[in-house]
Amino acid sequence: MLPSMPLSLPLTQLLTAEIYGFLLVLVRVGAALSMLPGFGEMAVPLRARMAAAIAVSLALSAIVPGLPAVPPDAPSDLLRQLFGELMAGAVLGVGARIIFGALQMAGQLISQTVGLSSIFAQPGLGFEAGSVLGSYLMLGGLVLIFVTDLHLAMITALVESYRLMPPAVLPSMGMLAKLTVETVSTAFRMAVQFSGPFLVLGFVYNVGIGLVNRAMPQFAVYFIGLPVSILGGLVVVALTIGVVATTFLAGFGDWLHRFGG
Repeated sequence: MLPSMPLSLPLTQLLTAEIYGFLLVLVRVGAALSMLPGFGEMAVPLRARMAAAIAVSLALSAIVPGLPAVPPDAPSDLLRQLFGELMAGAVLGVGARIIFGALQMAGQLISQTVGLSSIFAQPGLGFEAGSVLGSYLMLGGLVLIFVTDLHLAMITALVESYRLMPPAVLPSMGMLAKLTVETVSTAFRMAVQFSGPFLVLGFVYNVGIGLVNRAMPQFAVYFIGLPVSILGGLVVVALTIGVVATTFLAGFGDWLHRFGG
């Protein structure tokens, strides 16, 4: 039974309130799970995502505080409450997807630096077709999210989001704007951190190649330098992948903690 529901309601109203409360929770949970990393991937069948959303909603509908005791009478109020839940779930799902996209941005920057930007991968995890290194980083990050139980932290953040954004209430536009700006800036900062060593090495490499080409114009700089650039980039990836993984997990966990996850 919902915590905010009076015990004196007749059975017909009680069932209606239970169903309406479950619907509100389902809207928020479904919007979040459709975008959360791991749950909302294109490789996950739609039926599996719907089943997960229904199962999580059934578990949460009994513990979510502040759900309306009775459905609203006016259709406009009903649509407003449903839209508020949709926005609240989308904020969590899209925000987590933006933080997760930092790996894709970093992979694209690294690929352009080491000479692998012309090799594209299918958009299995990212927003669009990206580089091979970006897909590699995103796949590794997704595996680490489930290995380190961060997927449970995402569910916890979904539960705690009801404290930040109460049910059946439109979220504050100022709060949403602030959270969006902080999320995007965090994602770009993480992407630059991950690709920073490659950017520095790429700058030094290109300056050296330019000096060699200036000193020996007949020397085939591109054909000699490109394999060296790719090999050196892969070596640096192997040396820094552990730091990238731990930094990403820490940053993703810190972002979830804003909701209490």
